[in-house]
Amino acid sequence: MRARACIKCKEYIVIHPNNPLNQSKLNLFEKSHHQHTLVTVNLDEIKDTYQSFRDNEYINSFEEKSQSYIR
Repeated sequence: MRARACIKCKEYIVIHPNNPLNQSKLNLFEKSHHQHTLVTVNLDEIKDTYQSFRDNEYINSFEEKSQSYIR
């Protein structure tokens, strides 16, 4: 199984090529790490040292930043 990983943050997301929901999460992952080094690797290579990407945390931090601009 393949995964997309951020070397700087030590986070990854599993790739499911035929799943549209997963493709959306992959886009979100890449947006949240847009200036970091991203690699595509086998999940076995990183699963013990990297943590799974939690898109909810990214969405919440994005909403907080957006609210601070509105105020």
